[in-house]
Amino acid sequence: MPDMFLQSFDAAAPLHAATIKKRATAAAIQADLNERIGRLAAREPKFRGCAASLPKPLRVARDGAPNWTVAGFPELQSGCFIALVKIVDQARLEYELVD
Repeated sequence: MPDMFLQSFDAAAPLHAATIKKRATAAAIQADLNERIGRLAAREPKFRGCAASLPKPLRVARDGAPNWTVAGFPELQSGCFIALVKIVDQARLEYELVD
């Protein structure tokens, strides 16, 4: 008997199709990013002093793609880059930049 719960990937809806992003200004997104970095720094001291730069708009290449990025992380501590990129990537899935 075939498994009724399995679908082919072609038949499944794209994951981003059902995602509703929060609309926020660059300052609000930056504040959220820095709060997330602060929570990480509370658990792991090597992240203390790290911050995200102000988000800047991007041209969207396809529906659902993020419309912003950050230029970098001021005062980046050694060994912290990958974790901070993960934080920004998660926020880019959650937020749409507005003027």
